[in-house]
Amino acid sequence: MKYLFLVLKNARRNRRRTVLTLLSVMVAVFGFCSLRSVIVTFQASVDSGSATRMVVIRSTSIMFTLQKSQEEIIRQTPGVTGISIGSYFGGIYKDPSNYFAQYAIDAESYLRLYPEMLLEPGERAAFLADRTGAIVGDGLARRYGFKVGDRIVLQVGIPLYGTQDFTFTVRGIYRPAAAGVDDQSMFFHWQYLNERSLMADQVGWFVIELERPEMAASVAEAIDRRFANTPYETRTESEKAFATEMVSMLGNIGLLIGGILAAVIVTTLFVAGNTMAMSVRERTLEIAVMRTLGFRAAAIFLLVAGEAALMALVGGALGAGLAWLLFTVVSVPLPVMGPGLVVGAGDVLVALLLSVGIGVGAGLIPASMAARLKVVDALRRVA
Repeated sequence: MKYLFLVLKNARRNRRRTVLTLLSVMVAVFGFCSLRSVIVTFQASVDSGSATRMVVIRSTSIMFTLQKSQEEIIRQTPGVTGISIGSYFGGIYKDPSNYFAQYAIDAESYLRLYPEMLLEPGERAAFLADRTGAIVGDGLARRYGFKVGDRIVLQVGIPLYGTQDFTFTVRGIYRPAAAGVDDQSMFFHWQYLNERSLMADQVGWFVIELERPEMAASVAEAIDRRFANTPYETRTESEKAFATEMVSMLGNIGLLIGGILAAVIVTTLFVAGNTMAMSVRERTLEIAVMRTLGFRAAAIFLLVAGEAALMALVGGALGAGLAWLLFTVVSVPLPVMGPGLVVGAGDVLVALLLSVGIGVGAGLIPASMAARLKVVDALRRVA
């Protein structure tokens, strides 16, 4: 601590360079927290799947539909205690950049299978009674300012559903019962979609409820065997596997984000290292004088390394704080289906440790050079 004054004094020597270094570390740490929160959010969406729910989709791809008539056959499968339907709508709200997921569902059975979607009894009844009614997640409602009674007009995004705009009335705002539950989506009646579809009685997937979780394998085999060698073959999988498949449609998120993070951190490390090297070169005479006054090589090393670590820590704290404020307090959502982004305390701690690591890495070589600098050589270089 006795050298803290000297560290702060040196950091203020070239304020422009210090500020730019702080900003570079801040951007790197902010990027780390933001991208890390994306991975955590996707993983939370996958982990929120129930062990007693499975999803039946077309065997070729989720992009192809199933027939509504298959519902009754699936319902009669031993071990199935409940079933509902879902279809992705892909509508456009005012502008293509205003993306949020919309799903057509059989409202009564779907809400029964998903008790983690909390809805007020009055809003639930109003939604069930209104053919053109819709419910939206509270995160989506905050994002666009939706309120109960508002009208939402969506342009058709998938040609299968015609060309005429769909108009909905918000009848309820649901709340997620757990952190990983999607609160950024809109749900409306499948019947409303079906009556205007160019191909009637088509659904995207079936959601089934199992009598017991251990029956998943036998139930999946029975359903898929029943529709084998038909035009509408099925693939039955757990809800977690289905959520993983939905996420995988966006590509290998983990690899992409990991590559971006590595590039940002390495670049920041070089920037901070170059800054410290320049600072040491400018203070060659001062270092020589300090050595003549009795400062040991270890003290010189700690002064330079401490300056780098301090700048990186301050920049990291600013970046982590900004990410926490933006995503956890303001609650900025993902531009895809899923819950809003959250930066947890663990992510902030890791970000701060990362910033310290950047500072230590950036200051290691300049600090070693300064510590090994001989007084005679330093004075000769200045002269």
